[in-house]
Amino acid sequence: MKRSGAIRSNSGVTLRRQTAEAATRATSATGPGEISRSGRRRAAIALMIATAMQAFDATIANVALPQLERGLGGGIDLGSWVMTSYLCAAAVTALLTGWFRRRWGARPVFALATVLFVAASLLCSLATTPVELILFRLIQGAAAGIIQPLAQAIILDLYPKHEHGRMLAIWGATIMAGPMLGPVLGGTITDLASWRWIFAVNAPIGGVALFGLGSIPARHPPRDGEPIDRIGIALLVIAVSALQVALQRSIGHLWPPAAETIGEGAIAFIALAAIVIQSRRSRFRLFRFDLFHDFNFSLATIYTFMIGAVLFTTIVFVPALCEGPFGWDATQAGLAIAPRGVGTMATMLAVRYVIDRIDHRILIAIGLSVTGAALELMSRVPLQGGESWLAATSAIQGIGVGIVFTPLATLAFSTLGPELRTDAAGVYSLSRQLGCAAGVAAMTAILQTRIDGELRSLVQHGATFGAGSLPMLKGATFIAYTGCFRALAVAALAMIPAVLLFRSAERAR
Repeated sequence: MKRSGAIRSNSGVTLRRQTAEAATRATSATGPGEISRSGRRRAAIALMIATAMQAFDATIANVALPQLERGLGGGIDLGSWVMTSYLCAAAVTALLTGWFRRRWGARPVFALATVLFVAASLLCSLATTPVELILFRLIQGAAAGIIQPLAQAIILDLYPKHEHGRMLAIWGATIMAGPMLGPVLGGTITDLASWRWIFAVNAPIGGVALFGLGSIPARHPPRDGEPIDRIGIALLVIAVSALQVALQRSIGHLWPPAAETIGEGAIAFIALAAIVIQSRRSRFRLFRFDLFHDFNFSLATIYTFMIGAVLFTTIVFVPALCEGPFGWDATQAGLAIAPRGVGTMATMLAVRYVIDRIDHRILIAIGLSVTGAALELMSRVPLQGGESWLAATSAIQGIGVGIVFTPLATLAFSTLGPELRTDAAGVYSLSRQLGCAAGVAAMTAILQTRIDGELRSLVQHGATFGAGSLPMLKGATFIAYTGCFRALAVAALAMIPAVLLFRSAERAR
């Protein structure tokens, strides 16, 4: 009897195991949310196209700013506002993305953001005054701030957790395509046609993206009763906008800060303090503060801030070095930085094959080591024949970035619940953006200080730089740039030890 009971018990266990395995196979075949493989693939492609579209637009306008300023009769301030208005609006809506999704659902919010982005792009191409262009850029930036974090969250929902690393690698490669191809496309379009076409080109791209959005399942139904936190929205808009403008204004003038920068910083601090107070009273509903209880996500947010500061500063400094002390034209400067994007994109596509086989912390440490080595080599760029040197070191740095990006994003979301992903993606995106602005502001101030110091030293000793090959000011500037690259290399390497603090998803659970 005991034997037969044991057999029946084992049979029951076997049956339950087979049933569970069948359910697992069914889930992997249809994917989360009962979506077919083809539908999941179609939805992922649409999300990546929309992400690439907004990534292009973040850099494609840079090279057209001089023609744009002449065409609308504005000065250099117009170009600054064209970029800053876009970034500020994107920063605000990135944090609101989770709330938008909870209230109206993922698919309608993403579709509306895509439509709004395309419409604002067309309006930018038709703008006749600087005020119109800045207004339309605000709308465009607001839509862009929703597209990137929501696309990331939906992709994580579409695929099971064991495929997250692979999909984040592919999705991240589409983001890297923006900095790589944006300036090239922008320059070509501007030279062959007009600055207006760099905005109009978004229409066909957005149309292709919208075609595939119907495959996105409505996994989390919208909450019609989700209250509108008007006070929270106002505080968030004030805090993020003031902080972003303060960082942009402080570029090159970090210390002593201007009175306007101090005022904007104070406004941001007061608004953020009010948000914290409101959250403690459980009345702030725009994004989930409890996502910071997750150690991996909190640490990854700090890392993406610092990495954004190091990497974006390099993107700004290399062309400035090329067109400044070296005296190259814009095409040569673009060719010097382009290999970085190629290296990043290729490496991210390669990392997806090993992301599940190697400890993520090891990959991050390797990526930071490669990045630091590339920056150290960049600091040793020779005065003659620097074209190939900068191109090679940019490619090496791109490889390092490509190794870091995917495992860091995977660790950030590995221990978060699905209900926190959209809010977390918005905060993660904002952290990277603020890191970029803060890094450029701080390093530009350091650069100017180093230029002044090197110039005084050269004048004091009556030295000539490179046997008269460069004027004294350009020589001091060259030395200052190489010193900043070395400081960035030290910063990249200093991040490595804290990588050990990350916990795997299994340990965290």
